[in-house]
Amino acid sequence: MKAKPLTPKQAAFVREYLVDMNATRAAIRAKYSKRTAEQQGHRLLRNAKVGKAVAAALQKRAERLELTQDTVVRGLLTEAEDRGKGASHAARVSAWTALGKHLGIFIERHEHTGGGGGPVEVIVTRRLVRVADANH
Repeated sequence: MKAKPLTPKQAAFVREYLVDMNATRAAIRAKYSKRTAEQQGHRLLRNAKVGKAVAAALQKRAERLELTQDTVVRGLLTEAEDRGKGASHAARVSAWTALGKHLGIFIERHEHTGGGGGPVEVIVTRRLVRVADANH
């Protein structure tokens, strides 16, 4: 059995997602509800057909542009080492940061704290449930 093609809205989402890789904005531009766009975008990216379509579109674009990871890393390295006229310190730092993340040197961590910077309060509750005797 052949898989169903994407719906017109799903296809629009795929096209729009490629614009800025932002699922919420892509969902809005693809005419999904603004109110639920964040959830819709997340749901669409988890949809197997939509995910395959996004991956295929990204692959086609990379081939069309002859863009490889090596090309990107080479470009970042050139920018990171550029100290010529018109070069900026901010651009060099940004390029070095991107290269470090690519190589796994920088690991992003998110710390979550409770009120006043203290620990997150976790409340565990138990509920005892009496199971009725099946014979009564």
